[in-house]
Amino acid sequence: MQKQEASGKLERLRGQYPVFSYDSFAIEASGSSLRLQFDYRVPPDLNFTTHIVLEHAPDTWRQIPAPVIENLVFHLGLIESFSYWKASCSPSIVVNAGPLSAEQIAWWKDLLLHGMREFFYVNNIDFTAEDFVTLTARDGLIGEAYDQPLSNRSLIPIGGGRDSAFTARVFQQAAKPFGCMLLNPIPAARRIAADVGCDQPVIVQRTLDPRLLELNRAGYLNGHTPFSAMLAFLSAVCLVVYDYSKTVIANERSSDESNTIFLGKQINHQYSKSFVFEERFDRYLQKYLVRHARYFSFVRPLYELQIGRAFARLPEMFGAFRSCNRNQKTDSWCGACPKCLSVFITSYPFVSGDDLIRMFGSDFFESESSIPIIRQLAGLGEHKPFECVTTYDEAIASLYLCVAKDEKEGKPLPVALEYARQAILKPDAASLAVRILSNDDHPHRIPAEFEKLLKAAVR
Repeated sequence: MQKQEASGKLERLRGQYPVFSYDSFAIEASGSSLRLQFDYRVPPDLNFTTHIVLEHAPDTWRQIPAPVIENLVFHLGLIESFSYWKASCSPSIVVNAGPLSAEQIAWWKDLLLHGMREFFYVNNIDFTAEDFVTLTARDGLIGEAYDQPLSNRSLIPIGGGRDSAFTARVFQQAAKPFGCMLLNPIPAARRIAADVGCDQPVIVQRTLDPRLLELNRAGYLNGHTPFSAMLAFLSAVCLVVYDYSKTVIANERSSDESNTIFLGKQINHQYSKSFVFEERFDRYLQKYLVRHARYFSFVRPLYELQIGRAFARLPEMFGAFRSCNRNQKTDSWCGACPKCLSVFITSYPFVSGDDLIRMFGSDFFESESSIPIIRQLAGLGEHKPFECVTTYDEAIASLYLCVAKDEKEGKPLPVALEYARQAILKPDAASLAVRILSNDDHPHRIPAEFEKLLKAAVR
């Protein structure tokens, strides 16, 4: 019945709103800030506007050729359109704001159909038909890529979590020139930027149209969009405006594992954090946006468990980071979501009990409510949680190391960890942990000078 209702809603919305249009964008200087506006239209009665503000933009941005800055901003508006298109899932997307080549259109359609797969799964949408969605753009010469040299320094997006904190600290310790990009910064992101010596981070404020929330409440379609893809295109704008030559992200190999299968296709909540997207975006960046720039993940070869071990050597950072998405406003850990448990189990084996409390505020293993979440992380649920978490094998290896640590110290196992020992751990868990902690053969695109830094930080 629920599937029939979902199918009926989809057909009704696609019939009522057959065309989604990305109409225009605007660039405006406002004091020391650069204000961007994007306008979208879904006839007959829906209109949306997104505002993005780049704070403290240097005056040198005015020297960027107009076709270059317009091309960068136009592309940022393209990725922002996903957040609004999903409300109606219109069968036709029309880009009136600028031209695209046939190759670009194919690239964007591929991103839509991969990056939105969790949305399709949650809403039971069959996206596999060839004519499910068409994308067309206005005629004309495609935008101009920036072709001038940029300063040899890296821009690291900081969201407040452990992986980007680790990356920034390694860069700081190696005296590599870098800055931090903070989008709608939460306290943890500001703390991390300050702790790594970045006293003038690139701060961006993003405001979605409140009409979208109204439609969500009214029963229009809603779901996950590829947020990290938006960050990628935002960083491309910031590279040129603030004069950086590299965007260095902190997406680990764990993000390559899918969550489930739907209609014969892999559904990956973290698609826009995956190696596949990283590679595709880096090529697109250099061909169509910023010729002499790079986009790569510093921690791509590592599992979350390996990052947890390396981060344990940075005790001065323990109180700075927060990875919980639910409690961002309170700057705390909820201790009851897959993200909290994922970070907890990959930290627990490597730090003392006192430091765990300093990091997380409490021992999540002491609560029975952690058991169902641990089961999901270990592959015993309906699907892998739709959050940025460990792989199944990694979760099992982490739990083994947690048990081994407490047993070595002669401590009684807390309730959730005792459950894991009895019901989750497999005979090969020990060898699995050794393999994961020693593994470094995952493909990556890290330049040689930075790969040396990573190896030194994790050995």
